[in-house]
Amino acid sequence: MKLMAFSGSARKNGNTAILVNHVFRELENQGIRTELFQLAGKEIRGCLACYKCMEKKNRRCSVEKDVVNDRIAMAFEWITCFK
Repeated sequence: MKLMAFSGSARKNGNTAILVNHVFRELENQGIRTELFQLAGKEIRGCLACYKCMEKKNRRCSVEKDVVNDRIAMAFEWITCFK
């Protein structure tokens, strides 16, 4: 099993990351793989509500330059592995 966390904190490696990593250490002790994706400092565009992701059924935002696209797609791949 793998757990991914998205941190929306404005401070990279700040208090939020410290706390998430503390929890991750415990999960890793239980054999769960973890990954923290920090949004701080990354250019992120808001949802346009265009529904292209739903039309194409590819779970990808129509704004291709958004750095979160690949991570969200990866997270959905993990979810579908457990269904």
